[in-house]
Amino acid sequence: MTLIEPGAFRTDFNGRSLAAAKQSINAYATVSGASLQWFKEMDGQQPGDPAKAAQAIIQAVESSHPPMRLALGTDAMSLIQEKLKWVKTDLEAWQQVTVGTGYTDSNN
Repeated sequence: MTLIEPGAFRTDFNGRSLAAAKQSINAYATVSGASLQWFKEMDGQQPGDPAKAAQAIIQAVESSHPPMRLALGTDAMSLIQEKLKWVKTDLEAWQQVTVGTGYTDSNN
């Protein structure tokens, strides 16, 4: 099984297929409005080529050793790399707490 993690691709997702709720929740209006605006502005400017993404997916499916996760697009790669840095930082900062949760010989 492979998890596909796509970035932004030039499909109709941001165009006529984009649907927004007629009513918004005030508590989320700022965030949802900014996201909707970003989607609209990004339409036709997405960095990813959907035909190349399809070929990459086919290559993974046909591979004898497909990846567990397949990032598609430079933007997806950048976001995942940034997340991995945050995870590494947290793991290192909390390492003593993390490993300190196991049984010690005196607890057995």
